[in-house]
Amino acid sequence: MLKLSPDIWKAGLRTAAAAGVALAVSELLSLPQGYWAVITSIVVMQANLGASLAAAGDRLAGTLAGAALGFIIAYLTPATGLGTLSGLMLATGLLAMLAARNPSFRIAPVTAAILLISDPSHVDASISALHRVTEIALGCFIGIAVSLLVAPSRAESRLRNEVSRTLALLANLISAEMAGPNDKAGDAAITAISDDIYSAYDTINKLTKETEQEHASRLARSAFDAKRLRHCLRHLRTNVFFLRRITRLTWPAALGDALVGPSAAVAQVTRDYLLALGPVVAAGNPAPPLDELNRVFAQFATEAAAAARQVEVGHEPEGSGADQPSPAANGDAVAFASSFSFALEQVRFSIEELVECVNDMSTSADQS
Repeated sequence: MLKLSPDIWKAGLRTAAAAGVALAVSELLSLPQGYWAVITSIVVMQANLGASLAAAGDRLAGTLAGAALGFIIAYLTPATGLGTLSGLMLATGLLAMLAARNPSFRIAPVTAAILLISDPSHVDASISALHRVTEIALGCFIGIAVSLLVAPSRAESRLRNEVSRTLALLANLISAEMAGPNDKAGDAAITAISDDIYSAYDTINKLTKETEQEHASRLARSAFDAKRLRHCLRHLRTNVFFLRRITRLTWPAALGDALVGPSAAVAQVTRDYLLALGPVVAAGNPAPPLDELNRVFAQFATEAAAAARQVEVGHEPEGSGADQPSPAANGDAVAFASSFSFALEQVRFSIEELVECVNDMSTSADQS
């Protein structure tokens, strides 16, 4: 317990504060079932403000739907055991279908059930419905207020850090895949990195939605464009995985070692650049210059084109000690060099696109 990260103990602090405030306010207002305000404040309390806003919106929407239908059915059905049973089954069934279509309303059947089977339901349905809505709304309000005021955590900050971690994973994958035909990392290691990348992108998708929720609420405005950043990262991942498919092919013997050195140089510089770009995104600063990255990519393209020309005219590339390959092998070597160069160019384009996005957000933040 003494080694908990700040995010963990702050989450506990926010939840404890929300529960305590909700109970105190419920007692002060003499709400008949104030524990629903307490429960709601705890449910609404999430890891960051964006998630809390989304949870509060879902909770309130479900409560309003459940209270409305519960009020109508309580008003129309007789105050008998059979009337309560039939009304309960009808309301929860209809609202469960609504929740199945839209998960935001998953609390609606629970709200209707509370309204219909609690003591005041058939005495005065309107008062019972008003109490439920008031208690839930109070819990939502307290949860959001505590998220803003007590050890606040923003989805945007978490998204920036996750993007930084993802860039490091992509950097390691590129380095492992482009180490050359004889120096690749093991399949298990590369598969583990790939799995981590997929998991990171799932987290990024979730945090992007929560960040947009924060910005839409106007409680946490900034120049950070989460949707554009996610798009650029998806593009980079797609092209890195396309490059992975090329590098996993058998390197043609006709090429010899002509591309080993240039590919290792590209892998090292690309890895270093992505590792440097991650902290920049996390801090909201401009991206490092692309000069060195562009230089090694251009050098690789030149070397690949030269190696392909040598193979096409029937000469062995420098560094090859093998016998002269067959025409079919030469064709395979030329195709491999062309595909490898194209895949790298797509990765370079994706990095440039990402850098432009990072710089635009940094410039907008400075102007604001």
